[in-house]
Amino acid sequence: MLKFALLFSLVAWNSIGSLSGLQSVCLLEDPINQCGNFCMTSLAPMLNHIRQHQDAWAANDHLIKKTEERLNRIEGLLTALKYLRQKGPEDTWPQDFKARLDRLETQQGDLLKKLDKFDRKIVPPKFELIGSRFFYIEGETRKNWSAAANTCRQMGAQLAVIRNEEEWKALKAKLPRNLIYWLDLNDLETEGEFKSSATGKLAPFFKWRAGQPNNSNGSQHCVDILDGLMYDNKCESLSYFICQSDDGSLN
Repeated sequence: MLKFALLFSLVAWNSIGSLSGLQSVCLLEDPINQCGNFCMTSLAPMLNHIRQHQDAWAANDHLIKKTEERLNRIEGLLTALKYLRQKGPEDTWPQDFKARLDRLETQQGDLLKKLDKFDRKIVPPKFELIGSRFFYIEGETRKNWSAAANTCRQMGAQLAVIRNEEEWKALKAKLPRNLIYWLDLNDLETEGEFKSSATGKLAPFFKWRAGQPNNSNGSQHCVDILDGLMYDNKCESLSYFICQSDDGSLN
């Protein structure tokens, strides 16, 4: 718990330090008249940066809070179990007592590692908060699946993997009808086993159209989404695409 407290304090200190640095730049009641056009022109890039990324910082704060709450619950359970262990000899413990204790300690370690990944990563330009994560929806240029994945990587992101029903609904509401978008799923390695190309993990969520996937002519191995429903399609087909800003490691 001490390690967590120190880590969380450092995150908070960095946030406070960043804000205090901004306040020392130009504290004016009437910036235009007191500071002049030169001052406002100089500050414009900083102000635009803050406006673009304040949603990203807020989203990370929410994830940090959720992780903190889980750690607090586990810490309480560990304390109670360790107290019981001290009160009686090992042969009086419940049969699965040690297994539960070990499991909680493992979960605690995993959460601490997860918290270490919160580096307040700046979300790439053009990404928007949809649901609880940041996505970029490319609706102007169509590319094949590999080229789309490469474009996302060049943006510091990856093709999107929809995590659950809630996120699917949020994305569906943003996508125009009758347009096809690539997702980061394929079964190129093993037929019928759809994985993320970025992480190698099996897809956590599907919303297939009836009769899909069908691997028509044995050549459809990449997943796209049309009007909210998923299809397997030829990877060389040209479609729009969706990128996600995170790598999925915090899910």
